[in-house]
Parts: sequence; structure tokens; C-alpha cells
Amino acid sequence: MRICVHMIIVIISLLTLQLNAQDTLQNLTVEGSGIGVGHDEALLAAKRDAIEKGIGMVLFSQTETENFMIKRDLIISKTIGAVKEYVILSENKVSDGTVEMKIRATISRVAMKEDLAAFKILIESMDKPRVMVVVSEDNVGSEEPANQAAENAVISFLRTPYEFDCIDPSVAVQLKESKQKMAQLANDPAAAAAIGAQNGAEVLITGIAISRKAENLSQNLGGMVSVQADVTLKAINCATGRIISTASEHAAKVHISPNTAGTQAIAKASEKATGKLLDLIIKDWQNQANNGIPLNATVKGVATFSQKTSVLKMLRALSGVSAVRERDWNAQSAMLILDVQYKGNMEGFCTRVDDKELEGAGKVSVTAVSGQQVTLNASF
Repeated sequence: MRICVHMIIVIISLLTLQLNAQDTLQNLTVEGSGIGVGHDEALLAAKRDAIEKGIGMVLFSQTETENFMIKRDLIISKTIGAVKEYVILSENKVSDGTVEMKIRATISRVAMKEDLAAFKILIESMDKPRVMVVVSEDNVGSEEPANQAAENAVISFLRTPYEFDCIDPSVAVQLKESKQKMAQLANDPAAAAAIGAQNGAEVLITGIAISRKAENLSQNLGGMVSVQADVTLKAINCATGRIISTASEHAAKVHISPNTAGTQAIAKASEKATGKLLDLIIKDWQNQANNGIPLNATVKGVATFSQKTSVLKMLRALSGVSAVRERDWNAQSAMLILDVQYKGNMEGFCTRVDDKELEGAGKVSVTAVSGQQVTLNASF
């Protein structure tokens, strides 16, 4: 009996060692630390630090290490390492009011799109980016706004199993009743991004879906009808107005009802096209998580060149700001428009910049926030 017990213990021990070895091959355990304005921003900074250390642990040669240091941000945004889970080791408020956090993270070596646990962490890190889907749909001659085979297929693909947060599909029906807005969605990425942002989306997927009866094929199907569909989709970053990527797909379905066959064909083509877009949407979000988010800042009360210089100097020295680009300045309207790249979230940026003193005299205050757009007022 004792021998059997000992054998069982040995077998369990060996299995445990094997599982631990497999886990070591698939995952890395890394500690990361970061500082931010508030819990969420500090946690995001700690995750970035853990991901960077995880990449460093899998580099083999001096050349790889040197290339990593040169192209750090690019490599981080493309890495297959991803935070699967984490434990907060410490969280302390610093004297300047910021939060310093240290975490122990499990980094997966598996590609993020194939590791759903890591993908969820990315979405949480980005404050669960929302996606809006609006597709103009012509199903066998019917162009009703209520046609939503393409939209439903895209949303279903994103929600299961990726758990994207999608805007209510009823919003798309309302938009499709406006020819002007549909024209903007089709032809003007900046206007399309604005429509998406107004409805609370960080990414807009829009496009065209068309299905038509295949007359020649349908003649020999014994009463069944063959319908073929073509779908073209594009993903737009609502914060920047930039087209992330486009994808086109074709599919065919057979059914006794042409409308049903068309619906099924459009759904199939839409699913295939969304699969093509997914990699680049993830890459875009990874880049934002690692390198910061783009903000559009409008600064009012900037009437002279020296005042503009003072505002630019303050923003460029602000902790977490990696880039400030001047888009427009008008002395008569006293308005300065800027593009700002910030490693954190909008709340963190506003907390850092609000009531910030300017060189010489004056200060800046936050007066309005909408999506990725912030309005500041400079008083001199």
C-alpha cells in the first residue's frame, strides 16, 4: 500500500514538473513598475514596463538587443508578448500626487490575437475601445437602412470570442437614413471619424455590401437560387481620422429564397473581411497602448507669438507627453490648435495640464473634453 502511495506521489510530482516546464516555455513572469496620474494610468505604465522587460528576456543576441534599443517603440507595438494576468505588488502615492505602482505580470509568448486572455487585458488597458459598424447594404436590389446582415456579421465576429465593445446597431440604422452622412462615411475619413467619435466609438468600420443573383448558376439548381456577394470594409481610427486598413471579400450562398441567400452570402463575406482587418486593428491598439494616444488640443487665449512659444514649451515639458505638433495658429482669433501624443489616458493628461503655470506669467486650464479632443484656455 505504501509503495502505491509513493508511486502516486512521484507521478503527481512528475506531472507537476512537466506542467510547470510547459508553462515556463509558454509564459514569462516579469515585474513591471510605472507612475501615472491615478490608478489606471499607473497600471498601464506598469504593464508597458513589464511587456518591454518580457521582450528583453527573449532576445538572444547582442545584435537583437541593439536593434531593440534602436526601434524600441516599433518592436513593442509588434511584439507577440502580452500581459495575460497580473498581481499588484505595491501602489503608493508620490509626493507630487502621482501614483507609483509595481506589478508581477505573466507575459504570454503566443500571438495576441490567438491568446484571448491577453487580448482582454489589452482592451482593458485601452479603457475598452468601442467599435461602431455602419455598412451600406444592397441585398438583391433591396437597399433598406434596416438591412444589417453585414453589420450583424461583423459585430458577431468581434464579440465572439474577442469580446469587443460595440456601439448599438440601431445607431447605424439611423445614420443610413441620411444620404449626407452616408456620403461622408464613404468618401471623407475625417468626417467619418467625427461621426464615430460623436457616437462614442474609438474605431469605425464602414463600407459597402452588395449581393446579386447568379442567373446562369441558378438555372440548374432545381428551384434553388444562387446569390453572390461582394463586401468592402475599412477601419478608421476615430481619434486621428486615419484609415487603419481596408479589406474586400466575396462569397456565394444557395437558398430557395433569394433574400435569404443574399443575407447569408453578405454575412459570410463580411466575416471574412473582418478577419483581415482584425490584425491591423489590434496592431493599431497595441501601438496606442505602448506609445501613447493622439489628442487634439485647442488652446484659446494665445494672441502673440511669445504666448504661443510659452504654451508649446510647457506642453513639451509635461510628463508623459512624447510629441507636440502645431497644426494652426491664428493671432486674431487667439486660437492655437495642436496634435499631442500622450502616454496615458485623457483623464491623466487633463489632470497634469490643468492649472499648469506658464513661463513668465499665466497658466492653462481645461475647459472642455470630448472624446480625444480637449479645449484649454491660456490666461496671461
